[in-house]
Formats: sequence, structure tokens, C-alpha cells
Amino acid sequence: MNILEIPFHKYLDLKKSTDSSYIFCTDQKPEYLNHLGNVHACVQLSLAEASSGEFLLMQLFELRSVLVPVIRKTEAKYHKPGNGGLRSKAYFEQANREEILAEIKAKGRVLIKVKTEIYDENNVKSLTAVFEWFIVKQTV
Repeated sequence: MNILEIPFHKYLDLKKSTDSSYIFCTDQKPEYLNHLGNVHACVQLSLAEASSGEFLLMQLFELRSVLVPVIRKTEAKYHKPGNGGLRSKAYFEQANREEILAEIKAKGRVLIKVKTEIYDENNVKSLTAVFEWFIVKQTV
């Protein structure tokens, strides 16, 4: 699966970040702005969601062809208005890669949280979101 090939992500024109400290990014576009002239909350949350999915695929690469991930819950906190282009980071929350792989192997499924952070062009953190993913390993 290529996260950037999902039609909605293509519509938003999400891109792989050229800075290895970040996962995805957006350019500055007038279509992204809200009524106050800042990056719309939905653009930020969409970038965060896509980045959490990409982070999962990067971390669980060897199983990516047999895993079916579905978001069960989202928590978001907007810190400051986002301005200009955005960039994203992601991390596991309350688990690590080895624990997750062991649980998938033992149970065929896992419930994990991925924390994402969105930064604007001034390196101001505009959003922190936590996505709870339910992941099932397909049986062939």
C-alpha cells in the first residue's frame, strides 16, 4: 500500500518530506486556508492521519502485505495556528516495535497508538494527534 496513492491524500497533494526528520509535508496553498487565513484544521488532521499510517507501514514493513490497519479512535489537540507549508512526525505511544510484532505473531492482531505532531513552516507545533489503530493479520 502506498499512502500517497490514496485518492483523498492525492487530492490534498500530500508529499513525502525531503527532510528525513519528517514523514510527509504539504505546500502552502490558498485552498488549505480557513476563515482566519491559517491552515484549516482538517488539512492538519488529514496530514497527521496519513503520517500515522505511513509510520505504521515503515515500522512493520516485513508484514505490510498481510496487515489490515483500521483507525478506531482519534484524539487531537490544536496548539497554535498553522501557517504555510506543514510537516509531520510520528511515534509509537505506549509500545515499541518488538512488542507490537510479538503480539501480532501471538494473537494475529494488535491495538496500538501512534502519536503524530504537525509543524508549520516556522517550526511551530500546530497539532498533536493520537491515532488508535486496530491491526489484523490476514490469513492466507
